[in-house]
Amino acid sequence: MPRRPDRQVFVSVHWLAEHLHDDNLRIFDARFVYPNESPQGEEMYEAGHIPGATFVHWRRDLSVNTQPVPNLVLGPEAFAAKMSQLGVDADTTVVVYDIGNVIWAARIWWALRYYGHDKVYVLEGGAAAWEAAGKPMTTAVVEPQVKTFMPRVRPEMRASKAQVHTAIGDSNTTIIETRRESGIRESGGTVKGAYWLPSTTVFAPKENYQALISEADLDGYLRDIGVEEAGQLVAT
Repeated sequence: MPRRPDRQVFVSVHWLAEHLHDDNLRIFDARFVYPNESPQGEEMYEAGHIPGATFVHWRRDLSVNTQPVPNLVLGPEAFAAKMSQLGVDADTTVVVYDIGNVIWAARIWWALRYYGHDKVYVLEGGAAAWEAAGKPMTTAVVEPQVKTFMPRVRPEMRASKAQVHTAIGDSNTTIIETRRESGIRESGGTVKGAYWLPSTTVFAPKENYQALISEADLDGYLRDIGVEEAGQLVAT
């Protein structure tokens, strides 16, 4: 299977430690658990976070939570206003981390890329990997300097309902269902013709956190579910 473009999504704990005090670096603590779980993300942040990090709550800060489809990313103006408050402009490098499962950090990574910001990365292994490496945590809160974020929407990074409908049965497009089985049950099913590859599949235990599997292993999983040549990918 052809190599996927732009593998530079993650940065390592070592990289972040080396660049922790760089100018134009912003770190987002995106740790999140569901309301019935504890401790909550804010509580984790207050108890200790990577130095210089600002807590960012995906649902509260960066998404529109209206039914029937909650958790959609903010529109360009509202998103730009929030990023400006968080100290992000075109020259800013953003590193996002969560508890280590990548789910919420990846959403913020995607949102920034969707709005045209390339200098954004996910900390591989999240807070768990940082602590496992013996790196410092702090309770000090840093107020970001307000900057000006200019959104540049990349429509190709987001598939509309109409585009997904068109993709069904298109041999050049592969639809991947990444939700857990419980999520599929709760929503009443999945997109017709989608291949099921839960997001948890692409991570494997490493010390006390989850690390991204190798490209060869990912190719193996894709072949196992029947995907030989992915073509254009649509993930749900």
